[in-house]
Amino acid sequence: MRTEALKILLLEDNPEDAEIVERLLRKTVPGNKFCLVMNKDGYVKALDEFQPDIILSDNNLPMFNAQEALMIIRERSLFVPFILVTGTVSDEFAANIIKAGADDYILKDRLTRLPVAIDGALRQQQLKKERTEAIEQLRSSEEKYRTLFLRSPVPKWIYDFETLHFLEVNEAAMEHYGYSAEEFQNMTLKDIRPPEELLALEDDLERIPGEHEARKSNSIHVKKNGERIVVETTAQFIEYQDRKARIVVINDITERVRAEEALRAMEKEVLNQKIQEQKKVTRAIIKAQENERNYIGRELHDNVNQILVSTKIYLGVASDDNESMREMIGYPLKLIDNAIQEIRGLTHGYVAPTKNIDLYDVVELVLDGMQDNYKINTAFVYDVKNLNIDDELKLNIYRIIQEQTNNIIKHAAAKNVNVSITSSDNDLLVRINDDGKGFDPEKKRKGIGISNMLNRIESFNGEMKIESAPGKGSSIQIRIPLET
Repeated sequence: MRTEALKILLLEDNPEDAEIVERLLRKTVPGNKFCLVMNKDGYVKALDEFQPDIILSDNNLPMFNAQEALMIIRERSLFVPFILVTGTVSDEFAANIIKAGADDYILKDRLTRLPVAIDGALRQQQLKKERTEAIEQLRSSEEKYRTLFLRSPVPKWIYDFETLHFLEVNEAAMEHYGYSAEEFQNMTLKDIRPPEELLALEDDLERIPGEHEARKSNSIHVKKNGERIVVETTAQFIEYQDRKARIVVINDITERVRAEEALRAMEKEVLNQKIQEQKKVTRAIIKAQENERNYIGRELHDNVNQILVSTKIYLGVASDDNESMREMIGYPLKLIDNAIQEIRGLTHGYVAPTKNIDLYDVVELVLDGMQDNYKINTAFVYDVKNLNIDDELKLNIYRIIQEQTNNIIKHAAAKNVNVSITSSDNDLLVRINDDGKGFDPEKKRKGIGISNMLNRIESFNGEMKIESAPGKGSSIQIRIPLET
């Protein structure tokens, strides 16, 4: 509620009614000042000398009425609120007086609403005054703005938001895009966008009406010579030539985007080089592990097994002539035989050929061992169409299949295992399927078998996919690109 005092002009020919109004308003703000006039001359004089903050007018006075009083202040362009305070009037009259410019009307038998109406009228007139002053200021600076717009070194334009036609284009835009002012005036926004971006443009335009702040976005524009550029635009709604329009500032960021893309490509290349170097290290580690396994396997086979064989021979010779001795060492000799067989089995898994590897033969041996020793039915398909597969990759494929078949033997309780090594285009494809218990691929596993397989595959830029579920068996699919 307002607290500052006002100068209130009362246009009223009934002093008693005027006194009622004054008494009411002094209760609201004690410092209010009043000027009572009863005719046109007194009214005009009070406008000049009293300079009221608000006018409260009765409808009919001798030789004068509220509509004439309202017309006088509008002719003078005074931003003084005008409220009709009168007896009973028709709805039509009330509507007409409001339409003519009155801020409100109050019936004399409902004066309690007057203080609130005065506050509302003051705010409304202040807004009108500010809006009018802003419009005048805009008009007075229009030529200056137009000069700044046209001579700006930054490309700018104004377009009709309904039709998308260009309404105004500055010199920098014409120079940058290669079109003349006349050519721009016959074009729309769609004419500077590539065909593949028109649907995105339409979607974007549908979202704009709900936005009230300046809008920044990036898009592709096409110059007159066909050159495509990446631009950053800043757009804002304006009223232009009585049209709903948008003013747009253009910033060509093509070179910046190219530089960023080049930097990203360089960073990607550096990262890829680091990854490839790491994969080379991984392959070197795997190769060193293979050499170590071969060394251990040969030592077991060539040295430890020979010692066990020699021990067996000496024990046999020592017991030839002694029956009780033969019975005593019978069981140790059996243990020695078992140890020799176990070592041979270990060396078979540890030692693998490193040169001129026949991938078909070594995988076939693994599958034969499954069938002979564990009664698991196996099937093997080998069709690589003469692809160039080096021995290092062959050895790793062999180890992967060996690892997975060991997993199947230990955990799957499978009856059938199918292995295939095939090719597609320039990729080597390996698939290992079983009909065993299956497992949840997402569940963390305690062993490192799968991790070892994945390390081997990734070191050759390959990928592995595992499909399995409890009770559904499992399938491992491997794709490794081969160098051309």
